[in-house]
Amino acid sequence: MGKLSLADANELLEKGIIKKETLEQMQNDGLVSTRSKSVERYIESSSGVWVTPIFYYRGLGGSKYTSKMTELRAEVNKVISKYTVGKHEVVKLENKKRKVSKGANSK
Repeated sequence: MGKLSLADANELLEKGIIKKETLEQMQNDGLVSTRSKSVERYIESSSGVWVTPIFYYRGLGGSKYTSKMTELRAEVNKVISKYTVGKHEVVKLENKKRKVSKGANSK
């Protein structure tokens, strides 16, 4: 049997199907992922290069996330989402820039 994704488990939690304690126990038992996989987000630097913000716990080793660690990661991801764009938005913005600038060979 595969692991339940954290997003699916959180949905069950929000619907009241499981309790927070149940979710934590399922994570401890290895039935639910301890973290979610988020889509890469980008922000443009002052030089026009697109960079990716990253949040991680240094020194965690093989230890498991606590519920507070998971909660913090979710809050950080909300902030990252507020200030960044997804890959498809980067492509749109870059295409728009190319259309506006005429380039070196244009008159």
